[in-house]
Amino acid sequence: NGDGAFGLNGFDFDTFVRFNIPVVSVVGNDRQWGQITVGQRAMYGKDRVVASMLGDDCRYDKIVEGMGGHGEFVTKPEDIRPAIQRALDSGKPACVNVIMDQEPPGIMGGYEFM
Repeated sequence: NGDGAFGLNGFDFDTFVRFNIPVVSVVGNDRQWGQITVGQRAMYGKDRVVASMLGDDCRYDKIVEGMGGHGEFVTKPEDIRPAIQRALDSGKPACVNVIMDQEPPGIMGGYEFM
């Protein structure tokens, strides 16, 4: 899921910890409400998306650790696989917080109607 989705559902980890459900969530952290930002950029310009940008330093992995789960923080692509393996090996509910590029790779369908 994305970082915006974690903002809506992240505290489900409290339930996962209480009931010992060893789920692993990989958070694609691009520090923005991506679906909103793409539309705002198309309509208003790149410099007018401040309302959909999220904090640069939110550590979702630390939030999960604070609830008793396992957290991993990843900034390089080659570290993703080992981080997921450590999360699985922990036997705990885990969050792998992967920092991603803020620029989307492409826009499906475009915004011709705008």
